[in-house]
Amino acid sequence: RVPRAIGLSRRPGEHEQGMVLAETKLTLTDGRLAVEVVSATGKVTAYASVIDNLTNDPLMVFPVLKGAESATRYVIPGVADINNGVASWRSDLRFFNPAATSVTATLAYFPQPGNAPASGTKQITIPAGQVMPIDSALQQLFALTNSGGSLLVTTPSTSKLIVTARTYNQTSNGTYGQFIPAVTPAGSVGLSDNRVLQLLQLEASDKMRTNVGVVETNGSPVTIELTAIPPDSKVAAKTQVTLAANQFIQFNDILKSFGLGTVYNARMTVKVLSGIGRVTAYASVIDAATQDPTYVPAQ
Repeated sequence: RVPRAIGLSRRPGEHEQGMVLAETKLTLTDGRLAVEVVSATGKVTAYASVIDNLTNDPLMVFPVLKGAESATRYVIPGVADINNGVASWRSDLRFFNPAATSVTATLAYFPQPGNAPASGTKQITIPAGQVMPIDSALQQLFALTNSGGSLLVTTPSTSKLIVTARTYNQTSNGTYGQFIPAVTPAGSVGLSDNRVLQLLQLEASDKMRTNVGVVETNGSPVTIELTAIPPDSKVAAKTQVTLAANQFIQFNDILKSFGLGTVYNARMTVKVLSGIGRVTAYASVIDAATQDPTYVPAQ
């Protein structure tokens, strides 16, 4: 399909949200949108909000600079294929290869403790300049159900892949889900970085609960400290966790498990205490009525 260009002009500081595809009468499946500044001045950022027409649930898609990431390891935390009678979760993957040549990648699945493991790894080849979709990825790649964990994508030499997932609850009347971008070791934190990851806007109440996931990204063990901090409080709850190489763990309803009770606008930090591994983290704030998750990336 031939790419189509749309010209837009924005004043300093201006924000605009519009139905770009509908307004231009484009039908697009598994496509991508490139935003490029063609004037001599100005800088922009962008996002997409992909909305389920049945539930009106929006999926926020973060922008990524094309070709800016160079890595041999990409980790997607929080992939799943779980049907527990309350919700039916699955993960759809998208791989974009901006290079002029195809890239072969090896996919390895790491379940969190107690979940079904994969049998071996899978290889895929992503054509040059194309987006490769893999829906219901754990089933399609590894014939897995009732399992959740993280997915490690490796390439034999440095590549510039953009790897993302949509993990969502499929209901009889539409979907509720969250967009999850892959993280590289360079985008994670280690002991030498002297930096603490921050997770904001967390909640534990009769309306919302918070899950927090952590994953080791560098292929080496690491010990971390998780600290939950209620607003305007001098008391913080802490715990230490040791992650094996590539290990993923999600802590469900973590604020209540820390004994904090009902809490709004809490913050959690993730700090590396020892080891040569690197770690990334996320929070998933879930609506109790709809099971709709909001993905909160670590900063």
